[in-house]
Amino acid sequence: MLDSDIALYLSISQAVFLGIASFLFLRNSYIGKLLIAFALGMLGYLFYHLLGLQIGTVEGFILGRISYAIPGVIWLMAYALFEGEKPIPLFVWAFIAAYIVLRAIGVLINPEAASHLMLYGLFFIVPQIINIGMYIHALGLAILEYKQDLVELRRNLRVAFVLVLGTFWLLVSVQIFISVLVRMGVDSAQGIGASVQDLLNVIIFPVCVAVNLIFIRICTGSFDLASTLSFNGSAEVVPSKIIDPRELELKERLVQFMEVDRLYSQPGLTIGKLAVSMGIQEYRLRSLINKVLKYSNFSHFLNKYRIRDAEQRLLRSNDSIFNIGLDVGYTSLSSFHKAFKEAHGVTPKEYRVMNRTIGINGEKKFQKALPA
Repeated sequence: MLDSDIALYLSISQAVFLGIASFLFLRNSYIGKLLIAFALGMLGYLFYHLLGLQIGTVEGFILGRISYAIPGVIWLMAYALFEGEKPIPLFVWAFIAAYIVLRAIGVLINPEAASHLMLYGLFFIVPQIINIGMYIHALGLAILEYKQDLVELRRNLRVAFVLVLGTFWLLVSVQIFISVLVRMGVDSAQGIGASVQDLLNVIIFPVCVAVNLIFIRICTGSFDLASTLSFNGSAEVVPSKIIDPRELELKERLVQFMEVDRLYSQPGLTIGKLAVSMGIQEYRLRSLINKVLKYSNFSHFLNKYRIRDAEQRLLRSNDSIFNIGLDVGYTSLSSFHKAFKEAHGVTPKEYRVMNRTIGINGEKKFQKALPA
């Protein structure tokens, strides 16, 4: 028996465990539904290859469609794990639907139609481009906010996600490229394609194991979904009970640096630079902001001070919007507008006009409080 077949059989047990355990313990949660969908997609992929089904058969078509849901589920899982405080954009659902529908039509059309250049491009090439795009964006979600993430467990998860998914995506991309070469008549590429497929089948097993380990951490409470996937960093900061006096002293020093020395106004301030300014290790500062001040993202912590300062400047001065944004630490007007609108629901200019109108007329038509 080939090593790839052994890996597929082992992967079935992992996928079954994930599906059953997710249903029993997390079926009412969003992440639980995604894990169930992932397990079903993996089972579809595994049985399709183990049974040696052909695309043209009914069983092959059904299992193939189930397995083609995997990229979309992984994409949604990346959003749930790393962007849990934000709603999933409509374009994500649109691309997932387009990928599944176009790929299904591509399987159903006859070979003669598939040989037509335009039809081949629409029903074979376009879905593969969408497929690669979903993987790249999922990797981006894990990578881009790594330095800003204050939750140590989630930071480690980002690394594991990138390593496992990155390797898997690279092989999928190579496989897609080889399939295009075969379609173009390069017969020598068929042997390479078979080898890549065997390697993909082997990698499926560690992928399933990694997902199950994440599941176990979720169920045992070591990876707190409530605080790390849903907290949006914009609620009022309520310090936890501090037992260690050193934490209290460190917190007071941090407040001094932010509120009195206005370190937040430094453009491009990172948690590493802030730790150097305070003379402490970065991991200690990261733990303080996360566990004591209850922020899961460093940019949310910075925006608290920047937006509060900008709010006062907008109401009490006639400085330009651009100068206010730069003075509180933003590097561009667009980044200032984006952060301010996320906090208040309106642009800085609209906020200034509305609140000054309220002050003159003595009416409370609009006033949205900034988080403390």
